[in-house]
Amino acid sequence: MHAHRADVLFDAVMPALPPEAQHAAQELRKVGFSDWVMSLSSVASLGLALWLGFWRPADDGLRHVLYGVDLAISVLFALRLLSRVFRYGGTSRFWATAWWELLALVPLATPWAGTATVPLVAICLARTTRAIDTGDNVVGDAVTVFLIDHFSAPIVDAIKRPITVAVLDEVIDVIKTGTYAANVRDALDENRLELEAMVHDLVMADPTTGKLKYVPFHDEIVRLVSDTVLRVVEGALEDPRTTELISDVIRNSADQLRTAIRSKE
Repeated sequence: MHAHRADVLFDAVMPALPPEAQHAAQELRKVGFSDWVMSLSSVASLGLALWLGFWRPADDGLRHVLYGVDLAISVLFALRLLSRVFRYGGTSRFWATAWWELLALVPLATPWAGTATVPLVAICLARTTRAIDTGDNVVGDAVTVFLIDHFSAPIVDAIKRPITVAVLDEVIDVIKTGTYAANVRDALDENRLELEAMVHDLVMADPTTGKLKYVPFHDEIVRLVSDTVLRVVEGALEDPRTTELISDVIRNSADQLRTAIRSKE
C-alpha cells in the first residue's frame, strides 16, 4: 500500500520536472539498496581520507575508530572488486580501466598512506574518482553533473590550501639538503673550455678591453685572465662560507614563501 502511494506520488510529480531531472528521477527509481550503500560508503571513505590525512583529529580514541571504519570500507570495496574480477576476468583491458581502484583501497592506517603527502593525495584523488563513479551509478549522469558543477569548486577550495602547504613543506625540506655550490663547481668543470672561449669572445668584443688585440700575446693574456677568473670562482665555490651563504639564501626564501602561503589560510 505504501509502495503504491509512493508510485502515485512519483508519477504525479514527474511531469512538473524538467527533462534532465525526469531522467535522473527515473534512474533513482531503478537504484537498489546495495548501490546506495556503495555510493554512501565511497563518499564516507573520501571524507575520512581528507579528515584523517590533512586535519588529523587529536583524540587518539576517535582516530582509531575512524581508522577502523576506513578499513571496513576498504574491505567492502575490495570484495566488490573481487566479484567484478571473477565476473569479467582480470584481463589487461580490465585493469587498464580499474587500476586506480587498487589505490583507493589502501587503508589510511597504513603508515606511509596517512602521513606521506604524495601517496595521500593520490589516494584522495582515487577515492574522489570512486565516489563520482559510484554516485553516477546511483543518481545518474544528470544529477552527477549537477553536483559536480555546484560543489566541486568549494571542495577544491577547501582542500587545495592544506595540500599546497603540505607539499610545499616537503619540497622545501628537500631543497634545503641540496649541495648547490658543489653542483655549480661541477658544472664549471664540465663546461670549462666553452666558458674560456666565451670569456675570450666577450673580452675581445668589449669596446675597452677589445684594445688588447693590439697588444703582443693578447690571446695568452686573455686566456690567462679567464683562467684566473674561473679558478677564483671555483675556489670561492669550494669555500664552506659560500655553501653556507647559498644555504641561508635558500632557507630564508623558503621560509618567506611558507609564511606567505600560510598567512592566506
